[in-house]
Amino acid sequence: MAIWIYRRCFAMSELLRLEGISKAFPAPDGSLVHILSGLDLSLGEGEVVSIVGRSGSGKSTLLSIAALLLSPDSGRILYGGRDASSLSAKEVSSLRSLSMGFIFQSSVLLEDFSALENAAMPLLIQGRSRRESFSVAERLLEKVGLSERIGYRPRQLSGGERQRVAIARALSSSPAVVFADEPTGSLDERSAADIETLMLDAVRSEGRGMIIVTHDRDLALRADRMLLLSEGRLFDEGI
Repeated sequence: MAIWIYRRCFAMSELLRLEGISKAFPAPDGSLVHILSGLDLSLGEGEVVSIVGRSGSGKSTLLSIAALLLSPDSGRILYGGRDASSLSAKEVSSLRSLSMGFIFQSSVLLEDFSALENAAMPLLIQGRSRRESFSVAERLLEKVGLSERIGYRPRQLSGGERQRVAIARALSSSPAVVFADEPTGSLDERSAADIETLMLDAVRSEGRGMIIVTHDRDLALRADRMLLLSEGRLFDEGI
């Protein structure tokens, strides 16, 4: 029943909303460093939002809170209109598994598994059959241009190819929201541009929402909205 509720909620136009989010961390001298201060953010269905800001401004902290990996000190996180604080730990785990995809600066692939197995892993963890999981993964790997590399292990792939596998993996469970933290930060300029195009095209063609944290202004400008994180708040930079 819980799975049905999440899927039904994500059919709504607004996928995610953060309201009044604040977060502080203790400093070595015992004081508090306020990273986020009453921050608001919304993400619509099929929308790509980029977040830029100087190092240490709290971009990754914000992404972790939005993905329910870190709890805010105050404020609300709503998925499909439902307050995440009302969910049990099991429900949060289910929500993250079924409705979120993640792409990091490092592809973080399982070295002993093939590209196909890595891309299918989220579905296999959910208990889906190998046949179904591999069918979905193969389609996505073909979409990101790796149809001839599905049997390769990560060490046999280039950095750009590994990141393509990570994109396919992030989309394999048909998540409503994809979170990307510096997704092309470890790639050279040409590879980064190719991966950015593949990532954005794949997300948009699948109708997902996406939040990208990046220092790369060129990538940020390819989003539907670009937001600046400064002094704990988000400001619309315009595109």
